[in-house]
Amino acid sequence: MSEQHDAAQSGRVEAHRLDGFIDAAFAFAVSVLAIAGAEVPHSMHDLLLALDRIPAFACSFATLMIFWHRHVRWRDRFRLHDTTSMILSLMLVFFALIFVYPLNMLFQAMFGALYGAFAHQELSGAPSITSVHEVKALYLCYALAYACMAACLACLYRHSLRKTHMSHAERIDARENFYTQSGSICVALLSLLVTLVIPETPTWTALPGCLYILLSPVYWIAGRWARRAKASAA
Repeated sequence: MSEQHDAAQSGRVEAHRLDGFIDAAFAFAVSVLAIAGAEVPHSMHDLLLALDRIPAFACSFATLMIFWHRHVRWRDRFRLHDTTSMILSLMLVFFALIFVYPLNMLFQAMFGALYGAFAHQELSGAPSITSVHEVKALYLCYALAYACMAACLACLYRHSLRKTHMSHAERIDARENFYTQSGSICVALLSLLVTLVIPETPTWTALPGCLYILLSPVYWIAGRWARRAKASAA
């Protein structure tokens, strides 16, 4: 009995340390996106250049926080103290640290293009992308990283569904999250496929990015299914 208690206590301590590491890794990823860049602005001109990056920083920050919050919800409600869960959580961190670079560049390029279309001049600090081929390469990096992160979360929820004893309502919530992440994988892979097949002309360059709008109906459909399942069980 004492050995089992010590093992359980050791598992909880290890889990808390892993949680701290994951939170710190996401915090580091956000710090990489900091609007001021690597240096503190030393003039008003430098400050204005940094402030130009606020919209892209906000979108990148929100995207990373969605993945972090999904993992927090999993560990608060469905976490398992086993090797599979630890590996999947560490893989999520690994892909998040890779994801931060194409994420930031993609949103910077998007807002740079929008700014150029309306103001007819380049946005300061926008990445230098000189060809459609480079845009497609950026979309590919983004889609792969997004799909891998969503897959880590989907596998975590699926693993918990198989191993954890849950109430009916908790099982519905876990399945909702699993379906949401599975749908996110499909959207990312669809964007990847479209990126590969579209012609290298400026007309089609926005299409792979626009496909991520499909994430909204994915979340809505999964949420509606969960509400109906809970209502029918009541």
